[in-house]
Amino acid sequence: MIRLTLKLFLFLFFIIFSKISGQLYQVFQVVNIEKYQGKNFILEGKIFYNNDINNNSWMVLSALFLDGNGTGKGMIHSDDAQIYYKKGEWSSYELKGKIIKNAKGIAVGISVAGKGSYYLDDFKLFVLEGKNKIEVPLKNGGFEDASLMPWQSYNKDEGSKMSISTAKPLSGKQSLLIDNSAAIVKPSFGNNKEIGKFMEVNGVKLYYEVYGQGEPLLLIHGNNSSMASFNNQLEILSKKYKVIGLDSRGQGNSSSNDIKLTYELMADDVNVFLDKMNLKNVNILGWSDGGNIAVILGMEHPDKVKKMAIMGTVLYNNETSVDSKINKILNQQVNEMKANGISENDMNYRLKILLLTEPNINPDALKKIQAPTLVMAGEHDVMPEKHTKLIADKIPNGKMLIFKGGNHEAPQNMPEKFNKAILEFFEKI
Repeated sequence: MIRLTLKLFLFLFFIIFSKISGQLYQVFQVVNIEKYQGKNFILEGKIFYNNDINNNSWMVLSALFLDGNGTGKGMIHSDDAQIYYKKGEWSSYELKGKIIKNAKGIAVGISVAGKGSYYLDDFKLFVLEGKNKIEVPLKNGGFEDASLMPWQSYNKDEGSKMSISTAKPLSGKQSLLIDNSAAIVKPSFGNNKEIGKFMEVNGVKLYYEVYGQGEPLLLIHGNNSSMASFNNQLEILSKKYKVIGLDSRGQGNSSSNDIKLTYELMADDVNVFLDKMNLKNVNILGWSDGGNIAVILGMEHPDKVKKMAIMGTVLYNNETSVDSKINKILNQQVNEMKANGISENDMNYRLKILLLTEPNINPDALKKIQAPTLVMAGEHDVMPEKHTKLIADKIPNGKMLIFKGGNHEAPQNMPEKFNKAILEFFEKI
């Protein structure tokens, strides 16, 4: 029998979802799929939101492959909760993937974030045999049994509730109710009310947290994320620097307005924020969108930046700078959101459009940057190494670093190498 190590399961989920501030926990069961190795599978589930979906409150389908020792490999999840979401209706969620070689089992289930309340029903697993769709039996997949077994949960906060409910079944007489509305969330980086503050900037309220003493080091996160994405960097950086975590407008705990979203606007947000903090000549660590923002800030306000380290940054979006598969997925997601009636003013929608249409930086304009800059990317990042080299070469005092074996998530999945690199860069005279 395959046994899932809960600690490992939690760790792998956290790697994926740590970008989102707020409460997280999982519900799952383990199924033997040894005979289906190498075949495609589809996971289906119906979800009803009692509260409106938002960037900090959602539910997605998840799957983690297991070897014979219960070691997790190749965890995947639904790309975006909002793609499938239909307000006031049961929403049909789906997760497609391929069962990896040597997988003995699969832990299928859901991952939940935020203080919302949700119903789950008709959870099913299918394997594709040619044109045939074969259902792999799950125990209590319709939640009709009196007991929740064999479903397991992990990482619930105090006040979170999970129960079989007769109040709102989709089919049969029961469904699973997950109620986080009374959850008592422990303070964490990016969601620490004891430390966190808000600042009025350009018509929005930007949320920030400050840790440690020393030279200021500003963290700027990636698209549809929050400062919490740097959770693996906070402890080591705050021992030597005054670390300032900042949530970009409309993301994390920061508010937004209807002004068109651009990287130039967000760079100006940072500029005004630093002015109000009475800070100049700060170190900056930017990841993905955060790198784009940092580059523009360094160009337009060179006095604000002492040094900057940027990870997974692009100057523009075309076939030479971004993997075409990424744009294909983004376009599919945008089309699905439109089909589901998601407003074009929705922040998630706007952030996807931002990725597809921006930035639009002339490489020659990088000569305006005066700060020494470490330009980083993973060997298997979303942009080709050629584009990362272009950025490093065009910045007068730029240096390139490629993390061998790494991808766009290097700050999370290889923190020791990443942290060592940025510390050496910032500390070098």
